[in-house]
Amino acid sequence: MDIQLATRDYAQCISNGAITEPTGGTWVAAAAIYLGATEPVNGSWIAALCNQLGVTQPLYGSYVIALADHYGISQPVNGSWWFAIADEACNGGILPVANFTSDVITIQQGGTVQFTDTSTVGAGGPAITQWSWVFQNGTPLTSTAQNPQVQYNTVGNFDVSLTVTNADGSNTKTVLQYMTVTVVPVDADFSADNVAPTEGDTVNFTDLSTGTPTQWSWTLTGATPNTSSLQNPAVVYNTAGTYSVSLTASKTGSTDTETKTNYITVAAPAAPATITTFSQQFLGYGGTQTGNAIETFRQGELGYIK
Repeated sequence: MDIQLATRDYAQCISNGAITEPTGGTWVAAAAIYLGATEPVNGSWIAALCNQLGVTQPLYGSYVIALADHYGISQPVNGSWWFAIADEACNGGILPVANFTSDVITIQQGGTVQFTDTSTVGAGGPAITQWSWVFQNGTPLTSTAQNPQVQYNTVGNFDVSLTVTNADGSNTKTVLQYMTVTVVPVDADFSADNVAPTEGDTVNFTDLSTGTPTQWSWTLTGATPNTSSLQNPAVVYNTAGTYSVSLTASKTGSTDTETKTNYITVAAPAAPATITTFSQQFLGYGGTQTGNAIETFRQGELGYIK
């Protein structure tokens, strides 16, 4: 048996006869594609095949030896690792082929993903009885459910792995950076408890931003202070006029600015009323005396101001 025949037998046995032709002249590529690979890894189809089986590193510098180790093979047959691998794949029982899908592969931080097992077993093979999932940075990190739900609370790209087991053995599929988790964007907004204060009044601002910002930068024209990094600042307006307010809310990966033009209108204090007449009861006199416009005041004069 030469290497071409050994890789052909391997491809046909792991696919339970579904693979009938090589891909690009190679049975290894056909086997890798059957297991879910879409392209070679660093130019290597054997590396791509191994990755689909959960083997991500070569052993002793060889992915073929790493593949043999995956099947529990410790030594070659007739000097060939591929002979040993094909023999185990074809005569070592009908192993399941691990595979899975999910309802989404890109979500916002805090979102939940539904994973679905799509693993198969060849004709006559024993049914899958165990599922073992590993979700990098997921909640939970692992699961033994067939179709688990997982929440992702950290931004980034994360691996997903599924190992399925039947009476003849186990098979693993790992997809590197399968899940992409994006930041929930910040949407800046705010309100004020008084948008028409009088000179000297205090105005309290309230942050209404969504997306859980962690930093705030206020620009409060005409106010004292006229800038703030507090989430909910209180400022004083001392000068009559109309003023705009701006808030930039941010967190790692997202920033947004809300500007409300001519948002605050500050009025001058009302002028005191001019007194032109008054009524005064004199001491010792029961009647009411109406006076003229106040012009002067004579200290000690009881009852009449003129």
